[in-house]
Amino acid sequence: MKNYSILLLLSLIFVSANSCKKDKTICGQLDMLVLTKINYLDKDGKDLLFGDHPSYPAEDLKIYQILPNGQKLEVYFSINRNEKFIAVNIDRSESRTFYIELKPDLIDKITFRNEADKNIPCSAMILKELKHNDIAGQYDEKTQIWILTKKY
Repeated sequence: MKNYSILLLLSLIFVSANSCKKDKTICGQLDMLVLTKINYLDKDGKDLLFGDHPSYPAEDLKIYQILPNGQKLEVYFSINRNEKFIAVNIDRSESRTFYIELKPDLIDKITFRNEADKNIPCSAMILKELKHNDIAGQYDEKTQIWILTKKY
């Protein structure tokens, strides 16, 4: 208990001393996720995930990462039918890869690059680039959805 009290006191002194500096901002490292909205269209602009007879029904998708040991780790995602996108929670690392299984024999490799806004202290990571199978996705500023185009 004595060691805990000393550690707590030292932590408070450190935080207090650093908070007195006006030109420094201390940011806590939060392990936040970056919410990414994704939809697939074909080359003619037809929606492939939503609609009456979608080629790849959104509820059948599987999204996962592959760990260094080869094991699949499911990536959480939700479906927004009204605005027609899947919302994928990706981690805030600078870059990473995950996979979207559209159907058992059709798996897209998704790579992304996040970036912090250096003009805003303690800013969250912002998704700057998203690729599927090394093809750049298109970001729609209006809807804030990344469009991935499938070319058969």
